[in-house]
Amino acid sequence: MLLAALIAPTVFFRTSTIDVTPPEALPLGGYTERQGAVFSEGGDRLWSRCVVFEQGGLRVAVVSLEALTVPEGLVEEVRGRLPANVSLLLTATHTHSAPDSQMLNPRMTLAVPGIASYQPRWLAWYAERIAGGVREALGSPPVLMTEARLAVFRPGLNRGRRAGARPDPKAVVVRVSGQNLFAWYSAHATIHEADRKTLSGDWPGVVASRLGCPVLTGPIGDAAPRLIGASAEERLSAFAERFLQGSSRAVGSRMDWAGGLAFHREPVRLGPPTPHPEFASAYKVPQPLAEAAVNRFAPQGAELTFLRLGSLLLIGFPGEPSSALGRRLESMAHRRGFETALVVSHANGWVGYVLEPADYDRGGYEGTLSFHGREASVRFVEAMARGLKQFSPGTRPGHGWAKACSSGRR
Repeated sequence: MLLAALIAPTVFFRTSTIDVTPPEALPLGGYTERQGAVFSEGGDRLWSRCVVFEQGGLRVAVVSLEALTVPEGLVEEVRGRLPANVSLLLTATHTHSAPDSQMLNPRMTLAVPGIASYQPRWLAWYAERIAGGVREALGSPPVLMTEARLAVFRPGLNRGRRAGARPDPKAVVVRVSGQNLFAWYSAHATIHEADRKTLSGDWPGVVASRLGCPVLTGPIGDAAPRLIGASAEERLSAFAERFLQGSSRAVGSRMDWAGGLAFHREPVRLGPPTPHPEFASAYKVPQPLAEAAVNRFAPQGAELTFLRLGSLLLIGFPGEPSSALGRRLESMAHRRGFETALVVSHANGWVGYVLEPADYDRGGYEGTLSFHGREASVRFVEAMARGLKQFSPGTRPGHGWAKACSSGRR
């Protein structure tokens, strides 16, 4: 269902930032070799940063959560705590120095070494904190979207971590009247390694703090951060400094708001979860346990989430797409007429890694964490094509657009 405002494209935004640091030590996620170790005191605070866009009766909350992933159960819990006419694009920065998100996955009830099990108490806690941040933004004074600019630059801070990988080199910062609204870049949040036992937002957290806005991660399935410096602290500082230098030097082009604001959710027709042929051997578990584990924590379905901001299209991807798949989806949007299209990973769910068929066949770490077979990327491309049909970039709201609905829920 497409949601589009039927009045002239006058768009407002509101923002909020909420502390989501758990009040007690929880198992860390991201590196299975930690074997369930809980975080120690002395780390950084973790944050949920929100921007709510509003046009007419349509309101869309974009949330950047400093977490490893956002399981579908968490997305549903947050939606249930929001007003019915607020649509949600909930993303994770994918920091590997945050509590294990599988605690927030109602399907994860099987004990697997190195992975936390479902904890209903923490699902409710996180959902209320995140939803509370959205409600706080909704209660703040609206700001008119005027003088919006798209700053694009190449900070040189990512690299391929898989054979043939070509990560997207560009970074993007959207500004409104000189205020940073959100940033986008493609690199795993893994500057801190497995020996880190305290909390950290990693590079997205440092960049978000310095820019004063949420950070959205692009197609990071095969994109690692470039490490500059001897220690993790030096590397984080160098990463943030170079990113901010690039951002400050980029003049930015004025964004076209003729198309206004629109939101759409498109189901992806995935097959049943199945472990990669290398999964059992890679994780040293019997094949029956491998099949049981994948069926427990991998979702049966997924959806792409589309948010149109004038000439800019955000494509929320529920997992970790490879760079090649990200380019493919963005190219489809460009052919549809969008000036700029950005794939946002870890958005409204997590299906694992999604690789192109030949890349899936090569196996390796990313292959073993691809849970829906070698044709999964094909299913996402098909969903992308269906979703794009809901948008007519050259058509203004009220002339050929679908009628506005009261809710973005399915």
